[in-house]
Amino acid sequence: MIEDIIREAMERGDFDNLPGKGRPLNLTRDPLLDPLTAIVHRILLHNGVSHPLIEARPDIAQETEEVRADLTRAWQFYQRSHDDEAWSAALLKFRDRVKEINREVRIFNLKTPSPALQGLAIDADKEISRVTSERNPATHVTSTNHRSR
Repeated sequence: MIEDIIREAMERGDFDNLPGKGRPLNLTRDPLLDPLTAIVHRILLHNGVSHPLIEARPDIAQETEEVRADLTRAWQFYQRSHDDEAWSAALLKFRDRVKEINREVRIFNLKTPSPALQGLAIDADKEISRVTSERNPATHVTSTNHRSR
């Protein structure tokens, strides 16, 4: 219903004489911020300083990707070697690193001003299941190459 009202207003030309029409939007200022917060943000931005929460999020994401990649490499090694001790050690290390990352995520979530900015904890069991249920890429490539001969 609202879309119809907007479409009809556009057809009548109600939006043709708006101030700034045809010019780019000024996105340097957030109209929802109070003036003092906007000044603080501008000062931080111009001096190359960032809020610790803004810096923490990419660090947590990078750690998460690294721990997932390490688990994948350990699984691929296990598929080739069938070394149960190495796989058990890799799983133990993975679970320890996941606990640490989840601790960082919980701390991050406690500090964020909005639930929309919160991160998600890693479910170690689901990650292990995901990795171990995937086909071994090395085996897949070899078998594919063999079929094409």
